[in-house]
Amino acid sequence: MRVIAGSARGTRLAPVPKGMRPTSDRVRESLFNALGQFFEGGSVLDLYAGTGALGIEALSRGSGLAIFVERDRRARAVILENLRRTGFAGRAEVIGGEVEAALGRLVGRGERFDLIFADPPYRIAAEVGGILHRLRSLLAQGGRVVIESGEAPVEGAGGKKGVTRRYGGTFISVLGRSELTMIVAVCPGSFDPVTTGHLDVIRRAAKIFDHVVVAVGSNRRKQARLPAVERARLIEKVTAEVDNVSVEVMEGLLVDFARERGAQAIVKGLRAVSDFESEFEQAQLNRTMFPELETVFIMASAEHSFLSSSAVREIASLGGEVRGLVPEGVLETVRQIYSGQDGKIQGS
Repeated sequence: MRVIAGSARGTRLAPVPKGMRPTSDRVRESLFNALGQFFEGGSVLDLYAGTGALGIEALSRGSGLAIFVERDRRARAVILENLRRTGFAGRAEVIGGEVEAALGRLVGRGERFDLIFADPPYRIAAEVGGILHRLRSLLAQGGRVVIESGEAPVEGAGGKKGVTRRYGGTFISVLGRSELTMIVAVCPGSFDPVTTGHLDVIRRAAKIFDHVVVAVGSNRRKQARLPAVERARLIEKVTAEVDNVSVEVMEGLLVDFARERGAQAIVKGLRAVSDFESEFEQAQLNRTMFPELETVFIMASAEHSFLSSSAVREIASLGGEVRGLVPEGVLETVRQIYSGQDGKIQGS
């Protein structure tokens, strides 16, 4: 492998670690011909960077700064070696770890990129669809996201595909801001445990918004029966069939969590008028801290208007029947955990 064009043209790149699938020279050359031969400054983000060949090619062609994100230690060593060979180390940053976590940090830093590459290993290619809404928060005006995959083109928001080209068995999709424009909502709560009322609100929100992030709070001041990560797994289990719902553990302020995920709205379920006063005050406070963030209230269905997690906990602790109060997929777990017998999920 070598740098195709620009100031480092012809520089040979370090050998590829075993098991990795770098973008071939031919595909890289065709891709950059389509993007524009050379750049005048700007920043590049290379996700699932592998050897760093895409970001380094952009630097060679005039980009001012490149940030590489790669979780594999061997690959990060190759990226650093390639930056040394090309003389671009002073214009680059290499971040280790998972892409999701890195995106959150970059959003928090206020970074903006003119070009974002996402070339994941084909075995986890589906992961890209789940981060598109976050990439928009990092994309500069007029910027583009380039996604490489081995299957059909990756869809953006609303089914928009952008421009896709096929090179042998490789698909390259180029998406602009319009293809990444998703209305993202955060549905926060402790979900201790998740109830059928919660699930109803989540499903209804998923019909309104392009993507819904269920934020499971890990408030240490509350003595939850289960750790937040276990509560999140239960919600993942009962929302698995809803394609545009993801579940994350939330620490810190809700407004910061929403901002880092490019969310425009918070979704809260209201069971009765009595809920409104406290929820309204919280919504006003959130908007003071994050003026662009709206709060959308979804009224509970009549059959769930009496239902709360605290009621389920009390019923279960006294040996009562909770069928119909919690989703069927987590019924046995709730019976086991909240009956007071123990605090561990079997097999976890």
